This record gives sequence, C-alpha cells and structure tokens, in this order.
Amino acid sequence: MDDMNLGLAIAGVLMLIGLQRMHSGHAAFPWFATGFGAAILVPLLLGGGDNQILMLSALALGLGLAIILGLISNLTHLPARLALLHGLAGAATALVASQAMLEQLLEPGLTLGLAMLSLLLGAFSAAGAAVAHLRLSHLLPRVLRHASQSWIGVVLLLCTLVLGGVLATGIKDQLFWQMGFFMLALLSGIVFSLPLAEREAPLAAAWLGVLTGLSMALLGVALGLAPLLASGVLSATLTLILSSELGRQVNMPLSRLLWGARTPPHQAATESASPKQQMTVDELALELEQAPEVLLIPGFGCIAAEGCAELVRLADQLSQRGTPVRLLAHPLAGRLPGQLALLLREAGAQESMLVEHWSAAQPIPALTLSIGAHDLINPQRASSGIPNLSLSALDANTKVVLMLTHAQGFSGADNPLLSDAHVHVLQADARSGLAQLNQRLAQHATSDQLGFTPETAHG
Repeated sequence: MDDMNLGLAIAGVLMLIGLQRMHSGHAAFPWFATGFGAAILVPLLLGGGDNQILMLSALALGLGLAIILGLISNLTHLPARLALLHGLAGAATALVASQAMLEQLLEPGLTLGLAMLSLLLGAFSAAGAAVAHLRLSHLLPRVLRHASQSWIGVVLLLCTLVLGGVLATGIKDQLFWQMGFFMLALLSGIVFSLPLAEREAPLAAAWLGVLTGLSMALLGVALGLAPLLASGVLSATLTLILSSELGRQVNMPLSRLLWGARTPPHQAATESASPKQQMTVDELALELEQAPEVLLIPGFGCIAAEGCAELVRLADQLSQRGTPVRLLAHPLAGRLPGQLALLLREAGAQESMLVEHWSAAQPIPALTLSIGAHDLINPQRASSGIPNLSLSALDANTKVVLMLTHAQGFSGADNPLLSDAHVHVLQADARSGLAQLNQRLAQHATSDQLGFTPETAHG
C-alpha cells in the first residue's frame, strides 16, 4: 500500500470512529474533522503532481466560501446548507464527467459507460439537492404532488439510462445527444424531488449525498484516478450510514421516501379527527399562570415557523413567576436529529429546563402545551421518550393544550387526542401564537404589579 492509499485509509478509520462515537453519545466532531481534513489533504499533497498549486488554490477558495457561508447562516439554515453542499458536489462531478466526454478522453464501452453513469448520478443529485435546498429555504413553499408522479420519474430515469447506454457504445457522440442526456438526468432529479415536503427534504438530501459519492467513485474508475475513487467510496459509505441511521430515527425508510411521499396527505388519512374544544390566547395565558407546573413540547411546526425564540421567552416568563417549566427537546422533533435542542440553546434556553427524553415513569405536569408537535405527541405513533398524553394515562386534573394550524400533522395521520375531553386546541401559527401569548403574560404581570387580579379562565 502506497502512502496516499494509507493516508486515505487512516482518514476513513478516523471518520468511522467519529460515527461510532456519535452513535454512543460521545463527542464526535474532532474525529470527523480530522478524518475529513486528512481525506482532503492526502490526495492533494501526495497526488497533486504538477497541478498541486492550482488544487491548493481551489481548496483555499472553497474554504473561504465555506467560512463565509457559515458566518451568514444560523442553525435553522443548517439542513438547507447541507443540501446545497451535496448539490454542488454532484454538479462538480457531473461537469468533470461531461468535460471528459466532450474532449473524448474515454474509449467507448465500459469506461465511457461508467463516466455516463457518473454524469447521471451527479446531475440527478445536483438537481434533487437544489430542490431540497429551495424547499428548506422556504423559496419553494408549494409541494407539487400527483398520483402518477413516481411513475413519470421512473420513465424519465429509464429513458436517461437507455440514452446513456447508446452514448456509451459510441453510436451517438454528438454534442446534441450528450446535452440531451444531461438534461434528462437533471429533469429526473427534479421530478423525484418536487413531491418532497419540508420535513422529508433533509433525509432526501442525505440520500442524494450517497449518489454524489457513488458518482465520484465511478468517475475515479473511468479516469483511472485512485484518489477520486477512494474519496468517492469513503463519502458514499459514510453518507449511507448516516442516511440509514437518520431514516431509522425519523421512521422514514428509503422506500417510503420514494413512494410514500407521493401520496397526497388528504388521501393518506381521514378527516374524522377535528378539535372539539377551542381555546383563546387569553384563556391559555390564564391557564399557564395558574398551573403549578408546565411542560412545553415544541415540534417540527415550531421550527418551521421559527418560533424557538418566542418559546424560550415564554419559558423564561413562566420561570420568573415561580412556575417550574420543562422544555422537551426531543431528538426527532426537528429537521435533523438533535436540531431542536441546538436551536433552543441558541435562543438562550436554560440548561436546567431542557429535557431530551421523557421517561415513562416521570409524572406529567398539570399543564402540557404542545407547539407544532402534532405528530410527535400522537399516541398512535408511540415514539420513545415522548409522554403519553392520552386521557387513560393522565390524572383527572391534567390538561393538554395543542397549538396547531391544521387538524392533521405533517404525516397526514389523525391524532386521537383531538377528541379527548382533557385536550384543548389553540389554532395559531407557532411564532405568532407564542408572541401573542408572551404579550398577554407581560400585560398580566404589569396588572399584578399594579394590584389588579385578572379573572380566571372560567370567569
């Protein structure tokens, strides 16, 4: 084994150690950072040849742009930025493959076929990741779904593969046919990604990262570049492990991502569940003031509405009144595992309030407020670390309030809590609803200081 392959092997081992440490709950970033740094620098320093200075200059430019992107982004934008990076990597690989074919550097047959497949995977990944980035950045809010959309994507992909096979044999080598192949690959990625909702987009971007790694590896074989092959295999393997783990945690396997996401929400569930007991902001504010203890459960809707800052403000106001408050930052509540806890900490949440797992043995407080966590608290989903808020599991005096905008959550499944007598619903956007709630609490606090006693929620 030469020095370069040995260096890449060490980089892979370091990143695998990082994966193992992340899975076991230990600090993994230093291992990942060292491994990725080695994977980038080893090919440049040991295999750059005459282009070493040019490659190092490109690396410096890329690092500079990455630093700027990191400085102007916050944790809310993290999934969108990851999708963007996967798309850029796929686009770069596809462009290199296209250039190799245009300059006729590859012989017709297996070598050219591998380059065509690399171009297909790179372009598919770039287009799909671009859609995911737009979705996560709220630049493409509308989800485009049709019953036959999956089959249209399959037909497009098959046509692309057939044209790629024809080009690989050398029968057609004109620029027109190569551009047609490239456009079909892009269109296939767009068609497969358009039906994805915002919560599905991060997982889709992770799987597209696997395709990007495979594209790099295939191009490395076609061009005879061992560093590119090793980097592609390493990237694809690690991203595959991460994507599989992420899909397992959010209960969304690849098959459901490809086919289940195409089912319109109104066909996936009935409209039988509807809120029976409505509550106003003023009533909820009074209930929060009178509750001896409060549990706040934010979910995906709270993150999507960018309501974490208002949520932390609510928790602080209640805490200042002497009310014990717990913030349940469940790992599955965000776009990425653990994102919610990071966002709450960034918003200034006190560590003593944060809880990431609710034990079944823990008693549930007298008042629980769910903010955009309709799917997370659904008793039928039985997620680990989530309190059971059904009537049979609670004390008689326990009350649950759901702040939501729709009777059905992201999954489209009905939530039986809506029909329970102890559950009240405040229909409001997470950010605006929490802001109004904070305003009412502040007004009541001012009234208390002046000696006025507000009426109770029931008169």
